[in-house]
Amino acid sequence: MPTKEERAKQAAKHLAFVNTVFASDTAASIEATVVYEDGDGRELAVPEPRFEATATDATTDFTVTALFKAQGKVAVVDPCAFTKPGGNYVEGAFGPEQVLCADSNLYPILCGLKETYHDANRDYWSGQLFTDRALWIPDVKFTRSGDLRTAGIVAVPAPNRTRALENHRSAAECDQAIKTRIETIMRVAAANGVDTLICNAFGCGFNGNDDTVVAQLFRDWIDAHQGVFENVIFAVPRANFAAFDALFAAPEIEEPVYVPTDEEDEDDFDIYSIELPEGITLR
Repeated sequence: MPTKEERAKQAAKHLAFVNTVFASDTAASIEATVVYEDGDGRELAVPEPRFEATATDATTDFTVTALFKAQGKVAVVDPCAFTKPGGNYVEGAFGPEQVLCADSNLYPILCGLKETYHDANRDYWSGQLFTDRALWIPDVKFTRSGDLRTAGIVAVPAPNRTRALENHRSAAECDQAIKTRIETIMRVAAANGVDTLICNAFGCGFNGNDDTVVAQLFRDWIDAHQGVFENVIFAVPRANFAAFDALFAAPEIEEPVYVPTDEEDEDDFDIYSIELPEGITLR
């Protein structure tokens, strides 16, 4: 694992690359970004299902690794910093948003949205529960080992349950915050025609939300809206994998087993009973 200083150097090098290669793409994504004000995203109409059912899976892959394996129109969930673009990405911080920034032009896009989004959030910390104010960022460019992939980003802050309780917010407020945040994520992605949605252990770990509760909230939404997405994939840390794997693991495909019929007993098969063409013998 690189040190914080090493990650900061990598960030500077990466930004020099994306600011040169993807400058026009970055400007286009900033221009096309949609801001869903607090409450707007979670009230979006859910479109009619486009697929017979929604397949799910859980993996310990990093989000970007899962992205490069995904098919169709893909979107990735970014539990974004509420008031600072990319959190402390350029300072070498490591977390879900910083991982996305490290393989894409997401950070300069977020910097271009600072005045529109982050600055406007400064008066609405809500004891670090934050709000459901969300971004839909289209056509973010991801690169890995010379390969290029484009994906949408659903950016919305994860409520920090640990800090909120310390700030005298009630458990009920915390429960409601994570529920409406997940509702916002799913409706924003659905409204923007996403085929495959790649989520993380949203709000778990450092933020203190129970992974079994978070996984169940996602599961309930998917079950209530089968076929809206073709696939929902959860790329989560090993510490949270069991909770998500229990609810989202892809079903195992059993290999068919050949069972001989009554008239066909494999033990009675005799290669020497085969009638061979004239002139052919077995040795």
